[in-house]
Amino acid sequence: MVLLKTLLAFRPRLRSEWLSVAVAAYLLILLNGTFWHKSLAYLNGETFALLTLMIGLFAGFVAISVTFSAKFVIKPVLILFVISSVASAWFMDHFGVVIDGEMIRNAVETNTAEAGHLITGAFIIHILLYGVLPSVFILWVKVVHRPILAKVGVNLLVILPCVLVLAGSAYLNSGTYIFNIREHRDWFRTLNPFFPMASAAGFVIGQTKERNVVVESLGTDAKVADERKASGRKARVTILVVGETARAQNFQLGGYRRETNPQLAKQDIVYFQDTSSCGTATAVSLPCMFSVYGRSGYSHAKGLATENLMDVLKHAGVKTEWWDNNTGDKHVADRTQKTEFFKSDDARFCSGGECLDDILLDGLGARLDKVDGDTVLVLHQLGNHGPAYYLRYPEAYRKFVPDCQTVEFESCSPETITNAYDNAILYTDHILSEVIETLKARQDRFDGAMIYMSDHGESLGENGLYLHGAPYMFAPEQQTKIPFVVWTAPGLDRSVGIDKACLGGNVKTPHSHDNLFHSVLGLMQVRTQVYDPRLDIFAGCKTGATS
Repeated sequence: MVLLKTLLAFRPRLRSEWLSVAVAAYLLILLNGTFWHKSLAYLNGETFALLTLMIGLFAGFVAISVTFSAKFVIKPVLILFVISSVASAWFMDHFGVVIDGEMIRNAVETNTAEAGHLITGAFIIHILLYGVLPSVFILWVKVVHRPILAKVGVNLLVILPCVLVLAGSAYLNSGTYIFNIREHRDWFRTLNPFFPMASAAGFVIGQTKERNVVVESLGTDAKVADERKASGRKARVTILVVGETARAQNFQLGGYRRETNPQLAKQDIVYFQDTSSCGTATAVSLPCMFSVYGRSGYSHAKGLATENLMDVLKHAGVKTEWWDNNTGDKHVADRTQKTEFFKSDDARFCSGGECLDDILLDGLGARLDKVDGDTVLVLHQLGNHGPAYYLRYPEAYRKFVPDCQTVEFESCSPETITNAYDNAILYTDHILSEVIETLKARQDRFDGAMIYMSDHGESLGENGLYLHGAPYMFAPEQQTKIPFVVWTAPGLDRSVGIDKACLGGNVKTPHSHDNLFHSVLGLMQVRTQVYDPRLDIFAGCKTGATS
């Protein structure tokens, strides 16, 4: 109490504009490490351009800060700038991510367990030292305000010259800056805190609009071409496994040096070697891969406002289910029967609010024993969700050692991070092979198929990037190239007329998430006006079907 009284008695006094200048300098110099690192790299040899950039940005930061130097406004706004900058700086500096609208969507839609892997002790210390302490200082300082008219005049005397300096520095090196911005679109997206805050504002505005979305029907004309009762054929069952954060680069099936797919390699599968994702984060890729639009036409708003693959299958009379062991279906299964395994407390598989993917296999056989018609079942994996790769596999699949046993990557070598990631891929190999074996064991009852696609890839330190979520326009292939596996039972090949040799001949042809919607419809023999055979991987490899 005595200390508090002493601190209050000796509060430093600062004019509002000087406090704003001090905070502007703090933000620009200490909380923009990623931006300045990129600036030094991109403007290598351009000393004058770099110097004027520093001067111009400082002037710009001062102009923005001084704009809010009004009574009752200055402290909350400056503290908001500081806390936002500190949090954004941590993720940009440690993982190389860009805090754009989709990254904010991922953060908002995550669950407690996933968030817990990112809120580490080091992160909390960082927030306390670089965020809370400066904020306490801002609160402690006694801000001296001028009378209102004088304040407006002084603020304008600061802001206007700063704006002119910013404009002048941009003009003097406009060619250099424009060239580098075009070549390196990630550059100014790391300017902290203003790009992240603008992204957050855009996200909030978008969320407000989404509340009034009316979903438009899609494919209501859908029907199964060879209706089962009329043709006398067996039921068709497709299990669609949606992977999480699995990148093609680490799949043995695609040529990776390690045996990460020993079980799948023994199965009669087709592995498509050049497949691209729709996005670099689950919140984008998952709804996009089930939508009719494809990557070029997809937007979050359009995805929400239009029915998807699950709905079209239902219109055709195909039974659909969604089993989720991730962080949710991102509205894809809003109108589909679903089971959320990630909420389970089954001690055999679950701990700390997350479950191993074996939980998806636990009741799979029993469910398939009850199949009485054409069915599509989606299994949404936890897969390789980072940064806690070491929690994604049981001890039996800890093949590549030593493996990183923490979410704080700075404590691990690149090799141990990759080892943990590869162990999780090895475990997914087991999950997929078990799905196939479960389908094989019931070939006398129905004709089965498994399709596996990951939602996006992952960066494991290449070029200083970790995790995923980079804006697609400059995302590395590690985040956009994904594994794509297809297995079909011989009975299904005969029923649908699939030439497996033909399908295998297309493994090097580029594919993407765009193919999923139409390929599942084609495999299930669903006909509708929204079906596009050009995007159906099976369409060009079908012969005359027999029952």
